[in-house]
Amino acid sequence: MSVRVVLAVAFALALLTAAQPAVDHATSTRDSAAVSASADRVADAVDSLYRRNDPGATVATAPRRTVHLDLPDGAALAVRGNPPRLVSKLPNGPEHQRTLPVRVETCGDDATLDGPTSLAYVERADGPVVLALRGFIRGDATTAAHACAPRPPRGGRPRLRL
Repeated sequence: MSVRVVLAVAFALALLTAAQPAVDHATSTRDSAAVSASADRVADAVDSLYRRNDPGATVATAPRRTVHLDLPDGAALAVRGNPPRLVSKLPNGPEHQRTLPVRVETCGDDATLDGPTSLAYVERADGPVVLALRGFIRGDATTAAHACAPRPPRGGRPRLRL
């Protein structure tokens, strides 16, 4: 009887060991697809704002799109300038870049994107730019104080860098 138990345990461990590479590959493929889909949503929204709209004079009057980015743990999606591009990276993987037609800037020092993000196309003194405002913002992102909700306020007043 004990021989059967030992053989069953050994057989189960052998099956688990044989299946582990397939499980790792499936997880990697799923994570890659999630990052790629999020990058596609951002790139498509920026491209749509640039091609189909004129930039607004203020955040309140700017055309906007809201996208929900669902990134796996450890993955990053960030915007870069010169030239404007979107950079995606999985943990222990290479960076993938997509060129954007217009500059995209975040409202804080952190250039990464995640979760619900509102994109507003505004005209500034240095040219048109798409602002990536974090979170779902009530009033269609018309209140600048809500645009950088995760950032702690200074002096009791929320700050928005435009």
